[in-house]
Amino acid sequence: MRLVRRMWLWGAVVPVVAVVAALGVAVQVFRVVLERTLDEALLSQAAAESVSLFDAPDGRPHLHVEPSPLAGEVRAFVPATRLYGPDGTLLSVFPPESPTVYERVLPEDGPTSRLETQRLGTGLRLRVLTVQVRSPKGVPHVLQLVASLGTVDQAVGTFTSVATVLALLLGGVLIGIQGWQARGLARRLHGIADQVARSRDGGMVAPVPVDEPRDEIMEVRLALTEAAVRVRAAREAQERLIARAAHELRTPLALMRTGLDLALRRERGAEELRTVLEENRREVDRLASVAGALLELSAAGGALDLQQGDLRGLLDEAAAGAWAEADRRGVSLRVVGPDEADCRMDAMAVRRAVDNLLANALRYAPRGSEVRVELVHRDAHWEVAVQDEGRGIPEAHREDVFTPFHRLERDAGGVGLGLSLVREVARGHGGDARVVESPGPGARVLLTLPGR
Repeated sequence: MRLVRRMWLWGAVVPVVAVVAALGVAVQVFRVVLERTLDEALLSQAAAESVSLFDAPDGRPHLHVEPSPLAGEVRAFVPATRLYGPDGTLLSVFPPESPTVYERVLPEDGPTSRLETQRLGTGLRLRVLTVQVRSPKGVPHVLQLVASLGTVDQAVGTFTSVATVLALLLGGVLIGIQGWQARGLARRLHGIADQVARSRDGGMVAPVPVDEPRDEIMEVRLALTEAAVRVRAAREAQERLIARAAHELRTPLALMRTGLDLALRRERGAEELRTVLEENRREVDRLASVAGALLELSAAGGALDLQQGDLRGLLDEAAAGAWAEADRRGVSLRVVGPDEADCRMDAMAVRRAVDNLLANALRYAPRGSEVRVELVHRDAHWEVAVQDEGRGIPEAHREDVFTPFHRLERDAGGVGLGLSLVREVARGHGGDARVVESPGPGARVLLTLPGR
């Protein structure tokens, strides 16, 4: 079922049907309440009338409403009052023109009062109260009050008509509102579907309309837009990485091919062949370095196994692992910070990132200088700053160094993937990696990780 029809059904038709059903129950309750109120009025009037039926000077039974000065004003709606004698004959009636229910009513033993509903031949329904009364001398009489239920039926009919009209109007309004809402929701959902299809096909991501309400659908659309932008950026980054990787791989392969072609062009001595093979071996080592770095970068972007661990201990282990290279280069290596640093992290991934930071710092650190690893807890994050005393990174290139295969100096070694891996690991943990201003000479790379 389409969205518009579902919203009409559940937002308009079903509520209106429920309102109509509730209306039917309300009508019956309303009728019962009105009839009960009428019964109470009849009983109250009978109680007042019965105590003074025989207070005439001669003891003759009489009705008090008939000589009342208000008799003319109330006769149109006052309940008909009849008094029957011991033999069942009618002694008195008011108003005289009231319809007759019983010609004769004999006193009888049993309940003092009895309520019943009678229907005349004209269809008029009457509520009849019959009360057994006795004169001061103990002579039995019957007092009967009759009220028309026509007013009750009329009130119930009016209530039903008005409520039905209101229910129909409510149904029409609900159908209109739900239709308008459904068309708006359908339009917005179609926009989301088109956006997903466009993103799947590699098209541009459409901007989110500014006039849409800020609700859950808007949140979904914003999330999808953000995801689509990230996917597109990741795809473009992947394409650039593939192109640069192909270029990095093509260069040593071309050199190897050229060397082999020259060696095969004419007879070569053993020494010349040895030279060619050594050159090819260096290029093979370079290819292996590129392939290994690509594998590490791919692993850094995979799923992380987050566990609670000691970040300070990890930094000490990484520094110990880099000590031999630092000693070979004549560079001192020092880790400063708190003795313990509880951090939720993938220890292997963070260790690879720190190893790359240390290798990068040692590569550019001059002999006799110091590489300093600083650990600081700030704003619920751990900050790992690796500081060397080399030539530093120009401000214009501080973002470029995180681009795969980007190297500031071609003769410095490496393949240009180390800092890319560091940022990939940091962002996978919900942190980041960036080059910040150094307090002294050299470069300062800051790795941030969540504290918990």
